Amino acid sequence: MKLKWALSALFGSWLMTVGVQAETVNVELQLPVIKSGQYKRPYVAVWVERQGDRRAFSTLAIWYDDKKWLKDIRRWWRKAGRYDKGVDAVTGATRPPGSYRLSWDGKDNEGRALLGDFLLCLEAVREHGNRTLFKQKIRLGDKAQHYTIAAGKELGLVHIKVGD
Repeated sequence: MKLKWALSALFGSWLMTVGVQAETVNVELQLPVIKSGQYKRPYVAVWVERQGDRRAFSTLAIWYDDKKWLKDIRRWWRKAGRYDKGVDAVTGATRPPGSYRLSWDGKDNEGRALLGDFLLCLEAVREHGNRTLFKQKIRLGDKAQHYTIAAGKELGLVHIKVGD
């Protein structure tokens, strides 16, 4: 079993380096209007994990106000945040309610095109509020895909388009 996994990982790494055309992943997410006396804008993280080993490949966005609270975006923090690999390039301030678009070039942090099954993860947490975590399986190197995720407590409707 270990040999099969090692060969699969080696072959997958080889595929990422032989000139594979990367697929673009576009995400449109909504931050809903929440009527609350203690409303604070949510901290939001959007990142990509490999389906099998759940290793974080790329952080598309991280919106926050105070770095000391980033660990409250629990899943993102465990997978990518505490390692701080190039995260500064995609950070920004928290956002007000509205619709936002993100795009990912389908490459890992070293610029290699990726193939296979991945999880696109979105997590939002708000002081005096709730936490929402969405995970959507996507396949890079396959046909075009479109997904819609129903609204949660801290994230509104999410549309995902892979390829085309």
